[in-house]
Amino acid sequence: MSFKDLIKTIKIGQVKQLIIWFFKHPFFLVATVYATLITIRIAQREFPGIHGKHNKANAFRHALWNVLIAKKCKRFSNHLPKVMNWTTTFTNWHEDFLKNEDLPRFMDLHNNEIGRKLFVAWKDQNTESLVKLLKVELSNAKKISKLNNLNQIENLVFLED
Repeated sequence: MSFKDLIKTIKIGQVKQLIIWFFKHPFFLVATVYATLITIRIAQREFPGIHGKHNKANAFRHALWNVLIAKKCKRFSNHLPKVMNWTTTFTNWHEDFLKNEDLPRFMDLHNNEIGRKLFVAWKDQNTESLVKLLKVELSNAKKISKLNNLNQIENLVFLED
């Protein structure tokens, strides 16, 4: 999707929601932006030019994004449910903000959720350790072609090789 096409899909309510979040949770929002930039840099380093497709690299990027958002937000709050709620709310908002077909959207939501679960298990790891651990998880990723039983899969998922 081009930047011009992206702009056309933006709804004023979504922008308004983002502004409200900024004023309610400025530290979390800044941490989220920072985590997003780190995630993109790492995804590009680990999977040059291919992490934007519906492949394992994309699954890695979504899971890492959620792990890093939670990790960076944890610096501002030790209340884990609050951090996890923010991470879930923001990443779900992002999937609603950027229109996607059903299967890729649910794949992204699933991989986001897996990333949050992994964060809980790995919250004390540094970023490079997280990348290594996540690459091991990626070796167990499952290729899917339909939505059936997606909620029963406990691994990262992808759509294409």
